[in-house]
Amino acid sequence: MRTAVSLAILLLVTSLSTLTGVYADVPSDGSTVRISADETWSGYNSMDGNVIVENGSTLTIEGEVLVATNYSMTIEEGATLILTGSLLGDDLDSELNVLNNTQLDLNFGDLANSGQLRINFAQTIPASAMFNITVGEETVDAAGQDHIFIDVSLNGTDLVVDFDIYYAFGIQIVSIQALHSGSGDSPILLANQINQTNGSLIWKSASFQLDVHGTMLFDGATLYGADVNCSGVCDIQSSSLVGSAPINVNDGSSIIVNSSSILGSRTDEDIVVHDLAQITYTNNQGTGGFTDGWIRLLSQRQIQTNAPNITVHQTGIGYGSTTLDDITDSNGLIDIGGSEWKRIVEWVDGNGIYHSEGGELTLTLSTGWGDFSTTVSAPHTPTATINVPLPYIEVVSIDAEDTTAEVNKKIGAMVTVRNTGDANATVNIWCYVGDNLTETTALTTTLAPAEEKDLPVSWWANTDGAQILNCRALIPTILQSIAEDVTNVEGGNSQEVGWYIGEETEDQPFIVYGILVVVILIGTSLFARRAGENLSSREVKEYIEEEDDD
Repeated sequence: MRTAVSLAILLLVTSLSTLTGVYADVPSDGSTVRISADETWSGYNSMDGNVIVENGSTLTIEGEVLVATNYSMTIEEGATLILTGSLLGDDLDSELNVLNNTQLDLNFGDLANSGQLRINFAQTIPASAMFNITVGEETVDAAGQDHIFIDVSLNGTDLVVDFDIYYAFGIQIVSIQALHSGSGDSPILLANQINQTNGSLIWKSASFQLDVHGTMLFDGATLYGADVNCSGVCDIQSSSLVGSAPINVNDGSSIIVNSSSILGSRTDEDIVVHDLAQITYTNNQGTGGFTDGWIRLLSQRQIQTNAPNITVHQTGIGYGSTTLDDITDSNGLIDIGGSEWKRIVEWVDGNGIYHSEGGELTLTLSTGWGDFSTTVSAPHTPTATINVPLPYIEVVSIDAEDTTAEVNKKIGAMVTVRNTGDANATVNIWCYVGDNLTETTALTTTLAPAEEKDLPVSWWANTDGAQILNCRALIPTILQSIAEDVTNVEGGNSQEVGWYIGEETEDQPFIVYGILVVVILIGTSLFARRAGENLSSREVKEYIEEEDDD
């Protein structure tokens, strides 16, 4: 009994000691704090260090946390971050990109009857640019300047700033300050604080890192200046994210963004969905302008085909709808995603309109058997397999008409061939005895898929002995590397045929002798006739000469 009581007390003490060590203060000295149990941060806190929420634990932030620059918050797999308050980076490095139709709506309150606006630019505007800024009746030419002053009323009235710009490249505003001669400060609006339309907020760098491997739940939250990487589940509801884009949603993870505002991206998109990660994006306000609401970016676009040297004609590929011709390598591989633009296959633009790449691929393999081709939609996956329909030519059998044949005389045979592949082919069939090409009639035929034909052939042999006729398809050079995929390379064989040399008969010598006698007689007759003709001519000549003498 005493032992049981002691054990209970020990367990109670251990539990209490564990509970007292669970709570982790917000780091304030650059250290790393690990949160291993559920914890809630309320009120205002300054975070100067790193926070790791461990597996099985939940950190809830209800208040406001100001995060020092270059620190991080990591939500491990199996852990949860719930944000209903604010996470604010203390270094907000933003610029406002202004266009020809950008408009600023400002009100600094009742400071003085008159004053000036100082508008500070991120760079000196080239003198060749047309860059006019108008407030009310006042217009200032900003060309050649890195800041301008413009006279305004600062008595609490609304100020509308219009731009008349003709310049090929973007110009960014860093801040706007209200200057006056009255009492009080001269307030400054940073780029992210300026109320504007048709501009684009650009964030130069993030203040802190937020890595989510577990679950992140935002509801009515505010996030400023974070570099967000989502490798788990990220759910953003009715929240405001400023300078915290792009949110990278890694392959295998998911993100939901609903009725939220994501303003100010360090790139040309607010959310980057990688490979096959999932996204639900509804009723949101994005950065706008040239910045897309979200894109799906593939890490690669590698396609495995069934042959080398396939020409791949690509149209409508990626964000820029690229057209290109390429060819598969020796392994039948091709990568159609040579640039980031070619790897963007889905996106919501700055106006909230959804787009999907409609690219097509035409794969063509040109061979001595014909051109084999297929056209398909370009896959929206990092890897895919596309096969060109190919024939499969099979020499099924060879049936010789006899099992014996005489050397130098022909024997007939029937060669049966069929196509069990998926494409028409016009093929030559060559026949061999052993490894040597033998003398047969030419065999050329065209076979459709599932077609079988019997081809008659005549076979001669110039040597005697037992021989087997082997016939097989002549494989074009371009198909040699995949020969076994297009034909039975061993071909088909006939039964064994015994070739013999024919024997001479008893009548053969007499026939030869008879022919020889006839030739001799004919020759003798021709000779005698010619001699007789020559003698007659001479006698006539002599007679004439004698008459002349008389």
